[in-house]
Amino acid sequence: MIENVPTADELRTVSLRLYFKAWSEVTAIVTEWERFSGLATPDWSPERGHFYLDTADSSGNEAISEWRDYIEAAQSDLQGIYTLIQQSQEIGLKARICDVSPYLLLKRTDIKPANSATNTWDFTDFPTIDASELVRVHNTFCSTVLSKEFQAMFDEIRRNRNKMHHLGIYRRALDPQVIIDILQMHYPELYPGRRWMEDRLHFATLHRWANYADSDYNERSDLFHELWQLLPGLSEGQYRWLMGHGREEPRFICFSCSSDARLGGHQPYETDAPTAFQVGDTLEVRCVICDGVYPMKAGTCPNDECESELLSADEESEGKCMECGWSHEEWEEQMVRQKAYRSTSLDLLGLVGKKGDEA
Repeated sequence: MIENVPTADELRTVSLRLYFKAWSEVTAIVTEWERFSGLATPDWSPERGHFYLDTADSSGNEAISEWRDYIEAAQSDLQGIYTLIQQSQEIGLKARICDVSPYLLLKRTDIKPANSATNTWDFTDFPTIDASELVRVHNTFCSTVLSKEFQAMFDEIRRNRNKMHHLGIYRRALDPQVIIDILQMHYPELYPGRRWMEDRLHFATLHRWANYADSDYNERSDLFHELWQLLPGLSEGQYRWLMGHGREEPRFICFSCSSDARLGGHQPYETDAPTAFQVGDTLEVRCVICDGVYPMKAGTCPNDECESELLSADEESEGKCMECGWSHEEWEEQMVRQKAYRSTSLDLLGLVGKKGDEA
């Protein structure tokens, strides 16, 4: 008898956890620069995005020089991320092979039983096939064949990872923008039929501190913070892959997600990272995070600085502007508060003036 035989779902979960750990770490590197450096990120072309490392540039531009120094200092972190991706890909391929049969993963069977008295073997004691064989076995037995682009990428990452693992030396600079490209190619190849945003939220809840999060901050809050700082720096292709739409398409507020993320007290506000897009020519929007469809209606925004003519028709956010978030009632209350504040300020200034006159 063989015990501890893995299931495809178990292996896929491990692969996805590694995948989103790599994603979180590489996006943290680029968003921390935005938050803490005090310097602008170099503004590259739309095809490259802002986080591209141009080692050939010698213009003397301060932002480029500082960014290059920062990424050079982050190379050990980027190498760690690179090895996480390789491990995720290897286990992800094993999960797909395991969907056919876990026994296709075994390299040989000449091992001792875990318990000779009961003639029991532990599956995890068996050597499994080499990483270099995974693509061949996958394409032989699985119902779909991996793309040539993914196969080439997998082989390159595997070889580079071996250099890091066996020698601890890798002299080629790793680029965060390229790592994001790798992760975006990786996901649909190994986890077809899944929703990236849904998985991103789910695996964020498996973080070691997830159960201790502040009631005003949760995994959806974290995702909004990430999108707010990450989206402006992505290339056009990366943006379209992540959001499902081109950068030029108008974005609208998903009041359901922004409410769940507790947005409103500080940045990002609900207007900083809108996640809904209009469904064709209809008066509906679909959110890329929750995948919910929400009704809209024609109407004038109360905010004079907002030119939107679309208001929410959803029961929970009825009448709120789809672009700036204000409802007519909230705007009127805001105007009353501002008028009261100005009045109080003028009264205080008048009081100070009277005291000055008495002096």
